[in-house]
Amino acid sequence: MKIFQKNHGKKTFIFLLIFLLLITFFSIYKLFIYMTPERMASFPGSAQSEETCESEIPDCQVCYLLNLDGMKGLGHSALLLIDETGAGQLFSYNGMQYGLLPCLLGKEGIGKMKVISMTPEETAVFLETGEPPASAFSTNEFDECRDFDRILYRYITRNEFDTILSGTKGYIAAGEEFEKLYAALHAPGNSESGRLSAESSMEAFLSQEQLPKYQIYTHNCDTAARRLIALIDPEAAAFNDTEAGLFPKSNYKRMCRSLSEAWGFGPLGKDTWLEKLLQ
Repeated sequence: MKIFQKNHGKKTFIFLLIFLLLITFFSIYKLFIYMTPERMASFPGSAQSEETCESEIPDCQVCYLLNLDGMKGLGHSALLLIDETGAGQLFSYNGMQYGLLPCLLGKEGIGKMKVISMTPEETAVFLETGEPPASAFSTNEFDECRDFDRILYRYITRNEFDTILSGTKGYIAAGEEFEKLYAALHAPGNSESGRLSAESSMEAFLSQEQLPKYQIYTHNCDTAARRLIALIDPEAAAFNDTEAGLFPKSNYKRMCRSLSEAWGFGPLGKDTWLEKLLQ
């Protein structure tokens, strides 16, 4: 029996040693050896005929952005539109009506579409670093938008740009209206009649059937970004219907593999050690 226990203990030690060595080698590989896959998108505008309408020349861009360590390491996605001048608009959808715990329990509520507008110079810096200008953040909110790590992009026409931009308006309007009604409902010194009127207005607003609502598992930051892209891209629409998963990181990897060479992808900025492990 003692011999058996001795041999069993030795086998356990060897197994743990091998396991630790594998973890060590994996970490070294991810931190110092592994290179992020990258592909440049083709620019179809160079072959356009002179008769092509200016609005049909693909000299704008739509970009799907990923923050690897956003949302507690689950990843955070956003949308970036770049117009023909190089100016960018970043759209990031987050829950607003309820806190993190109710959201994790599946509670559905109004979300906020944060918009960050950037000059051509600021957009160029963002495409190098993944960091929007510091002036876009007046508080500690929206930390998940401060540092993006991956980009998936393609060239689009001005008409397609406008279609996506129009699609963001419903998200933005819903968030702004909720904030206005919430402020009226909780205004200091509100009379009873004022409070009842504000409650009635809020109930009427929330009861609208077509109102976009944030749901962490079915309509989140990643879902909103992909749905907006799908407004002008049949490939993205097909991906949403057949391949999309729950987490932004896995969806980014799937899209890099599934979408055609019209799409380019690659890193933004330099990964931290945590981001290298999380990818």
